Amino acid sequence: MPVTVRNALAATLGCASLFLAAPALAADPTKDQCIDANETSQAMRKAEKLRDAEQRLLVCVSASCPGPVRDDCAQRLTELRAATPTVVFVVKDDADQDLTDVHVTMDGQPLTDKLEGVALPIDPGSHHFTFGAAGKTNEERSFVIREGEKDRHERVVLLSSAAAPVATPVPTPAPPDASASAPEAPARDGKGQRIAGIAVGGAGVVGLVVGSVLGFGAHSKYETALGGCTGGQPDMCNAQGVADGKSAHSEAAASTVVFVVSAAFVGGGALLYFTAPRSGVTITPSVGMQSAGVAVDGRW
Repeated sequence: MPVTVRNALAATLGCASLFLAAPALAADPTKDQCIDANETSQAMRKAEKLRDAEQRLLVCVSASCPGPVRDDCAQRLTELRAATPTVVFVVKDDADQDLTDVHVTMDGQPLTDKLEGVALPIDPGSHHFTFGAAGKTNEERSFVIREGEKDRHERVVLLSSAAAPVATPVPTPAPPDASASAPEAPARDGKGQRIAGIAVGGAGVVGLVVGSVLGFGAHSKYETALGGCTGGQPDMCNAQGVADGKSAHSEAAASTVVFVVSAAFVGGGALLYFTAPRSGVTITPSVGMQSAGVAVDGRW
């Protein structure tokens, strides 16, 4: 008997020590807190933040709240839970096996770390979800959740990281070979050059005739000028003889220039005609103070 009493006393003291060491329970909400929770829940309900509104209503349904406030919050809580949509996420792997240890985020915020087939309350509206699991590639989905929609099922497949598709690089096509694709220039038969040679040579022949005429005229005037000079000496001429001498000198110079240029044209025309190149030829007359000729530019 003494042992039994001693054991009972020890047990009683132990329970008392545990009771004293236990943390104090959270204090019940005050009247003001109850009223504030009721009012803020209504603002959250209008903003479609139904899950946050439910947490506020759970405060004002406490027994410590005034009766009218508590009754109003209880009615609002019932209506809110009926309007809050719920979604059941069914996540499979690439072998069609259920996955439960799945980390889900909604709009970048954590939603749950475990899926066990339970419907999750979701605020209505458009949301972006990300699903991830160990050894799996993340999957992203966007859904429009409608108010009052209950137990909506969404199936998601997470592929293994090793089985994730790898983008195959697309080879860049080699640039086309310009030398191979460029069409060859059509061969020229030289007909145009031969015609140009005849034209240039003909102009040279005409020039030789004109130069000869000028030369004969200059010689004639020179003889006339000597007739007005004493003893036929050029330095002993009268005024008419001097004028005729200058005129004869000018015509002689012009005859020489025309003769030289015409001879160059005749030679250039002959060169063009007999060579008849297969590519274009450029013909440019060249006249200088001491010389004249034809510049021929082309490929042979």
